[in-house]
Amino acid sequence: MSRGSKLFVGLASFLPIVFLIMLLIMFFNLFPTIIRWQDYEPDPYSVFETIRPIFIVGLFTGLVSLGLLVFFIIHMINNKKIDTGERIIWILVFLFAGIVGYPIYWYMRVWNDQSI
Repeated sequence: MSRGSKLFVGLASFLPIVFLIMLLIMFFNLFPTIIRWQDYEPDPYSVFETIRPIFIVGLFTGLVSLGLLVFFIIHMINNKKIDTGERIIWILVFLFAGIVGYPIYWYMRVWNDQSI
């Protein structure tokens, strides 16, 4: 894998974390609007327009995370330097640590891989 490809995958591996932070900020910024809605009943269109960006960022986060999971599992299967025990550990890291495991795997197994 070329250095540019490694950097692209590295950037992509940090994207779910950045999107999750954005999602949390958007969610907490929604609270004042919800408090204002207690005074009057908003129409469904304004509720949808207020919540739609959260759904879009959440959907994009999920799609990027799923794509990275597939990419890293395929990369791990094709990497002959990783033994079976370590592959099982990485799969467990991906399943239980989720998006936190992607940058760790990228740094340890993609960025530090010297075979170009």
